[in-house]
Amino acid sequence: MKNKKLIVVMSILVILVGAAAFVGGRMLNQGVNPLGLIGLGGPMGGKEVMSFALNVIPAAELPKTPPEVIGVFAERQDNTIVISSIPLKAGGGGVAVSSGGGGAVAGTRIDENSGPKVEIVVTNETVVYRETTDIGKPQPGENQTVQQTVEESTLDELNTQSMVTVWGRKSGDRIIAEVLFYSNPVMIKAPS
Repeated sequence: MKNKKLIVVMSILVILVGAAAFVGGRMLNQGVNPLGLIGLGGPMGGKEVMSFALNVIPAAELPKTPPEVIGVFAERQDNTIVISSIPLKAGGGGVAVSSGGGGAVAGTRIDENSGPKVEIVVTNETVVYRETTDIGKPQPGENQTVQQTVEESTLDELNTQSMVTVWGRKSGDRIIAEVLFYSNPVMIKAPS
């Protein structure tokens, strides 16, 4: 009787270790969400994740110098906006959709919670640009190069998901914006 229990317990243990090794191997080799193995698959609803490389050539209208600050729009009061600045850490695992000269690029990790809030003063001389780039329909596994396009705009379309990049000069704890560029999130739908 003890031998049968020992054999059953050892068999179950071998099956569990084998299953754990299988799941771990799949996750390491293919970046699979562990829930995807059982059909729950996280944000893509169990479907395979589409990956592609996107190289964005910055728009000529944007300054070539590094921006004063990059962040997520938080609030607006007349001609003053507040953004939550985002320190960029190379080598992380996120993809930023904003690519305005000096903005984040694929493979850059964005840590939204660690940067301080920064006041940006928009004057009559400030040029405001909005992202208008059309990335088309990227194909899985494809490397695509896209020319970034922007158009002059106002602050009226800013929302809590807008990425804001500012070039200007510091004045105390504020930044007087010379050029302000914003982009709203880019949503890419998987092919049907």
